[in-house]
Amino acid sequence: MQKDVTFNLIKERRKIKNISQSELGRIIGSQAMVSRIENGQILPNLQTIHLICKTLDLTVEEYFYTYYKIGTDMTDFRNDLDEKYMSTDTTALEQQYSDIKATNMLTLKHKHQMLMIQATIYHKTFKLASSSDQNFLLKYFDQIMRWQLYDIYLLECTLNMMPSEKIKPYISDILVQYIRTENKVYVSDIILTLIVKYLESSIVQKKDVITDWILLKLEDLKIRENSNSKIWFLFLIALYQHDTKKINQAYTVTDYLNAPYLKKKFNLIQSIYLK
Repeated sequence: MQKDVTFNLIKERRKIKNISQSELGRIIGSQAMVSRIENGQILPNLQTIHLICKTLDLTVEEYFYTYYKIGTDMTDFRNDLDEKYMSTDTTALEQQYSDIKATNMLTLKHKHQMLMIQATIYHKTFKLASSSDQNFLLKYFDQIMRWQLYDIYLLECTLNMMPSEKIKPYISDILVQYIRTENKVYVSDIILTLIVKYLESSIVQKKDVITDWILLKLEDLKIRENSNSKIWFLFLIALYQHDTKKINQAYTVTDYLNAPYLKKKFNLIQSIYLK
């Protein structure tokens, strides 16, 4: 991972506050961790980010504006894939995959991007990935001890490639991490998007046990839904319950919001589910 300006920001703010690496290390875990964060060798988890901001009098917004340049890039990349997903031609996705694969030095970020492109192609038909691709992803996720933002993005984008029951342990881990973190305002939107994708996948795969588990988790977590997640949950739950009235309500909302792309997604999901 390359150094980023935020590592300098943390170091400079720490010096201004007259806080040594050792002192900050006692708060977030260890002096070695502080050194590795400042040198760009590791990405801290959300709980550590919260502690750093609290100690150095940084707002979370300031931190993510500079530090999560990587995260922002990944978000833009994900949004670009989402636009390509809505098209009927996979040529652009396949070309994008080939371009990245041809890169002289494939970094972890490049590998993530290639997997996300593959997942988008799979998502267009809701088919599962090959056993080798599934095993590659599962092996990667099995090794994660603390879920970073880019790991969650990768899982969110690729979970449709695998049977939903195999994803359940990872979702459980992330939810536990969410419950423990103090920075719930930032995390909740990420978690909601992840759960929406997982709910969609379980419904399309007709894994009722998983779908019921997700719905129970939603009740237990009591996450404040944003407007985007509300319409998705309205549509997906109505589809699962075969509630035509609520399905029509979801479509009505898309008309009200003038969101034809959302209606197109609903149509695709419904056509696959009703086969």
